[in-house]
Amino acid sequence: MGTALFLLLWWLAPFGWWIVLVGTNSGLELLAGACAGVIGALLALALRRSGLLSYRFERRWLARLLVVPWKIVRELTIVFWALALHLAGRRRLGGRYRAFAFPAGGNDPVSRGRRALAVEGDALSPNTIPVDVDRRRQLALRHELDPGRASNDMP
Repeated sequence: MGTALFLLLWWLAPFGWWIVLVGTNSGLELLAGACAGVIGALLALALRRSGLLSYRFERRWLARLLVVPWKIVRELTIVFWALALHLAGRRRLGGRYRAFAFPAGGNDPVSRGRRALAVEGDALSPNTIPVDVDRRRQLALRHELDPGRASNDMP
């Protein structure tokens, strides 16, 4: 992708997000959003030049993300049920940290893409919060609010 197109797309993303978040299109907010877009685009360009934005996504890991919407609904139900039981005094909430095997790979673009997809997919679920992926030990660490009902792996 050419540098101009790269900068334009990376400018549009923060600018658009700014406008969505502030909920208005007044002149001053548009100017602030444009400045946020410039800062975001320049930071993305610096990351690209240093080689930190090189990701490649495997089809099978992209396919695993298809279950994320269902997982969000399922785990939202779990979290609300656990909260209701906790508020009713029937069961105390007791989250925990859990490490499990994860094919983290190395520092190549495919491995970085796999880690990014897995962590983001897991972060969208309300019952689990990814904490770290250890490349050396091939482990993933996450916090589970209701450990008994959390899924066994990352998406």
